[in-house]
Amino acid sequence: MSFLLYIKNLTANSILRPNLRLWGALTVPRFLVKGKIDSSRSHGYLRSCPSRSGAGRSIGLRSGNRLAKLVRIRAGSWNVGTLTCKRYELVETLCKRKVDILFVQETRWKGRGAAKVKDYKLWFSGSRVARNGVGIIIGPPYNENVVDVGRRSDRIMSVTLVIQEVTYTVISAYAPYAGLGAAEKRLFWESLDEAVRMCPLDHRLLIGGDLNGHIGTDIEGYLGAHGGFGYSVRNEEGFSILEFAVAHDMVVVNSFFKKTEAQLATFHSGGHSTQIDYLLLRKGDFRTCRDFVERIGAEVEIGRQNDADQMWNRLASTIREVAKEALGVAVGTSRGHKSDRESRWLNNEVQSKVEIKQLRFRELISCQEGTPTNRLRVVERYKEAKREAKKAVARAKENAYEDLYMKLDSKEGANDIYRIAKARERRSGDLDNIKFIKNEDGQTLVKEDKIRKR
Repeated sequence: MSFLLYIKNLTANSILRPNLRLWGALTVPRFLVKGKIDSSRSHGYLRSCPSRSGAGRSIGLRSGNRLAKLVRIRAGSWNVGTLTCKRYELVETLCKRKVDILFVQETRWKGRGAAKVKDYKLWFSGSRVARNGVGIIIGPPYNENVVDVGRRSDRIMSVTLVIQEVTYTVISAYAPYAGLGAAEKRLFWESLDEAVRMCPLDHRLLIGGDLNGHIGTDIEGYLGAHGGFGYSVRNEEGFSILEFAVAHDMVVVNSFFKKTEAQLATFHSGGHSTQIDYLLLRKGDFRTCRDFVERIGAEVEIGRQNDADQMWNRLASTIREVAKEALGVAVGTSRGHKSDRESRWLNNEVQSKVEIKQLRFRELISCQEGTPTNRLRVVERYKEAKREAKKAVARAKENAYEDLYMKLDSKEGANDIYRIAKARERRSGDLDNIKFIKNEDGQTLVKEDKIRKR
């Protein structure tokens, strides 16, 4: 069995302006023997993760299993600003970019729950007020294999799922920004520290989120956790991020691949750019990461030694392979999308109006440096397109629900009402279908023979 984990970074000031970048790929995950460390700048709330028996075993391809199926998982992190009225656009972006697991922060949703959005499922954790909030979005078919959901606060939540008989724990985190008090920051890191400690060593652990810190470019004192390709200058919050990574024998994935400053920056505002979104993995799971840009460059260097035709064929083959691995292959059919209950009201008019609105929005973004007169005209065109799109959606929904109510009012509609209510309740629950159970020790059983025996 072999696993391929794509680490992606999603940043945008708007859902309609996604900025998705590939950081690297992880194949054949392994566990390294974990050592103890003593964090000097942890202020007492970051502790080392002790070694456990069996933590150094290598889990991956065996010599007699060379044809094992390769599983690709694409993960990313995105501070969305707010999820209100944006979840469908967000999921549409994830479908286009082939993202399987997305960590979202600053959802600003109240309470705790789950929601089905097309083929994706969203688990969220908020507070009693519309502030902060985190969530995890998982696409098909992995969202059907979720075995546990843990919500610690409106800043930390986790989801445990099984993929090809291997258990993953993914954590979405939203750290307090620099202006907040030391007590709130301390509480966040203590809670995240506890969440990581509760994750068994035989789980693949991935943390993604807006950690609101600058790790900088200097790796002194953090060799192994920091790859040396950071951004800007390290601040106090950046020290906390690196101390946390060292304490738990993890790596900051963003810092291990050489990128341009524009690719490293994850937040832009007022002419300033910063890097505050990070993805963290256990060191053992990062051992075989590689950068696709480096792979293409190596192939070109080799091709220079041959004639032009051979070099071109080699380069074209490498580009196709990298594109397929990075972007994936479309899955599903149009028939499945048409039968989706959430979009029964979508018609050609709505789609055309939404496309026009998106076009006007792109025009608005592109004229940031234009004259005030031109910008005002573009703003008015965008507002008009937005109003027309809302009207089209309202009309389509009204017609769709009117037809539905007429159908439910008939004698045959009683069963439909029951099915709709049951499906709605199932979509809003944390677990759709129970596929896996736990043994006496609380460990998740993923193999069919052990489940039957239990």
